[in-house]
Amino acid sequence: MRDATSPDLRLGYLVFEARRLQRWIDFCQRTLGLPAPLINPDGSRGWQLDSQAQRLIVQEGPSDDVVALGLHCASEQVLEALAARIRQAGLELEEGNPRQCTARRVHRLVRTTDPAGNAVELYVDPDEAERPFASEAFPEGFRTGELGMGHAVLVSADLPAMEAFYEGVLGFGVTERLATRVGPIDVRGTFMHCNARHHSIALFDLPLPKRMHHFMLQAARLADIGIAFERAERNKVPMSLGLGQHPDPDGTFSFYGATPSGFDFEIGAGTHDIDPQGWQVQHTQLTSSWGHKPRLRLQLNMARHLLVRKLFGRRKPQGRQAAGAAGVSAAPGRHAQACSAARSAEVLR
Repeated sequence: MRDATSPDLRLGYLVFEARRLQRWIDFCQRTLGLPAPLINPDGSRGWQLDSQAQRLIVQEGPSDDVVALGLHCASEQVLEALAARIRQAGLELEEGNPRQCTARRVHRLVRTTDPAGNAVELYVDPDEAERPFASEAFPEGFRTGELGMGHAVLVSADLPAMEAFYEGVLGFGVTERLATRVGPIDVRGTFMHCNARHHSIALFDLPLPKRMHHFMLQAARLADIGIAFERAERNKVPMSLGLGQHPDPDGTFSFYGATPSGFDFEIGAGTHDIDPQGWQVQHTQLTSSWGHKPRLRLQLNMARHLLVRKLFGRRKPQGRQAAGAAGVSAAPGRHAQACSAARSAEVLR
């Protein structure tokens, strides 16, 4: 059950690093159907999804992975309360400088890192877009607002440490736990909420080398999903999962394909809201009610990385490398102890 005093948060933006920035520019225009991006002072590109200036941010770099998650705090008081919890947990916290705030187009941000090495940026007062969002591909736009921009699914070999950080330190609630087997692979996942969206963050232990599994954008219209699927196929986007629907209490109708950086995107609609107050954790063995048939590309990719894991063991968290890419100092070895201590001090939810 989620703590009634949990901070008011939403997933505000995602920052990716890409070796081939032009491929992302083409992908966002032709496949996602987004307006032309902003060019930020640091050279990164920022794409609009709604009234906020930018939600998807891509900067040039070698990792082809996520480097930062932006969490929009409802107020300075919420940000300060979370900053205090981070410090009390013994984790490092860095105040964003004016150059960094300008690049993210926010009034203020502070940074820490999660146990997998992802930079987590807490911010307030994002810039508004200069013009209303308009897209022929999504004429009614995306469902964002108080629910945030969508969701992000992160990969980690240490789910307890990640869950302790997002729940015990940042105040997320656990919506649902997944335990199933897909072929030779045991799949464990935790879906976490910070508002009425079923999950803004999900954590999975999978034999994959990247920290980002996929991000999801929620369209306002169900009809847009089929159109987006056909558009992706016409653009020869490598598909991962065909059209399908996740089971309740999520209920999303969606499909999955590959971004230019190799991790996936999901376009969906019809996601059910939850009531976070008094929510009881659900348990499931189903990833989909119907459809979402895996394509050969996904099956071969998973098999290849499963073999690598069996031969060479689990990859170690890339905390310092990831934090360095985002300009954040990190101490990944301290996360498990600090987060466990913080979680132990919490009332069970």
